[in-house]
Amino acid sequence: MTRKARLRGSAGVVLLLGAAFAIVQWEPWHGPIILTLSTDHGVHLADLLAVPLLALAVFRVRERPSGRWALPASAFLLGALLLLAPVDGTTRREPLLAAGGGTFGGGDPEHADASRAAPANRWSHLAVTYDGHSLRLYANGSEVSSRSVTGGIKSTGDPLWIGGNHPYGEYFRGLIDEVRVYNRALGSSEVRAEMSMPIASSRAPAGLVGAYAFDKGSVTADASGHHNEGAIAGATWTPHGRFGGALRFNGDGDMVRIPASRSLDLRHAMTLSAWNLPQGSQAGWRTILHRQTDAYFLDAGGGSYEALGAVDDARAALLAGVALWFCLILAGRQADKRSWWPPVALFLAGSLVDAAFAPAGTLVGPTLVAAWFALTASRRAEAVALYAVTTVFAGVTLASAAGAVLDPARDDGGVARSVALGTLLVVAGLLAARGDGATRTRVTRTQQ
Repeated sequence: MTRKARLRGSAGVVLLLGAAFAIVQWEPWHGPIILTLSTDHGVHLADLLAVPLLALAVFRVRERPSGRWALPASAFLLGALLLLAPVDGTTRREPLLAAGGGTFGGGDPEHADASRAAPANRWSHLAVTYDGHSLRLYANGSEVSSRSVTGGIKSTGDPLWIGGNHPYGEYFRGLIDEVRVYNRALGSSEVRAEMSMPIASSRAPAGLVGAYAFDKGSVTADASGHHNEGAIAGATWTPHGRFGGALRFNGDGDMVRIPASRSLDLRHAMTLSAWNLPQGSQAGWRTILHRQTDAYFLDAGGGSYEALGAVDDARAALLAGVALWFCLILAGRQADKRSWWPPVALFLAGSLVDAAFAPAGTLVGPTLVAAWFALTASRRAEAVALYAVTTVFAGVTLASAAGAVLDPARDDGGVARSVALGTLLVVAGLLAARGDGATRTRVTRTQQ
């Protein structure tokens, strides 16, 4: 093994470890997404891994010695992992499983999850309470989930959102009515009593710091007396609420923003409650109430996140492991004359354009890499296949730039680009494997 090869392998390992560290420190991200492995909670695990993976994989996938399948197999596996990006988004459908929780004691967000779905197109009452020891979720007045949690509620200077949130998006589609926020934990009997008591017809009970009846004339007024009025962004008023009027959210950008205030800084206890009517099949987390970022929240959908989150984590770990495998393979290879920087530079330049077009699912970065792949192909059949991939990517890019958003807005096009790069790696891996087989056949015939 040459010194240059060892340095190259070591540099790859450092890049991957640095990317992984940056992911942990930086999530959740607020900016445009280059790639994503997680489609439903705004944590895009593959973004920083994109550059070292391209440097270690894409431009070297065809550098194969006769009889060795390591690099083609690795490229195929990497592509397959990236192609799994939209899996949780397509499998998590109605019925929605409610969830509620927050960030307590400075740790990661905690939530209690319903195990039985709330029906679509029907009013349901949801509430979550926290008393400093237990987190409890109620559906239609009955406790459906609880877990032991301790610690103070996360303090934040960010807004409170209804019907959607930042930075995740997670927009709700349907009607929301009678939203309440308390700085104390209601008992089960209080939760049941609250269900049948419209905000407009009752005096503000103890601990109420936010109350939104959404009745016409004062749609976002706060009936708690703490003056936490909201501002509507896109949502529309309807007279067909659970009690009087309600707000209708379209699931794609509609929300209510309530500025931060001292009264909304819940410290050691809370209750969040609301009536909601989901309209149609919906995937992923769907916000009813969310204090940015994850300080406290009540969601109509998202209870299956833990299981799917484990899938995301396993997929990210596999991807990092395969990338490290690339490093080890390349560290034992002889240096070649082909420079590593053209595809990486093309991908980065294209990704800047993709970021500018977000949330459209443009594929400028993958298109440029596919074109470079085709131009440097060593066999005619390989070049033809890769030119075909380039043409498809370019067509998708033009259609998306013209207004056809091919990816959910809250993913900023990351799923589309993950699928594109995964497709490119799978095709390149198959072509490389086929080339290896042809080379071995020629060598065998020559020896005979």
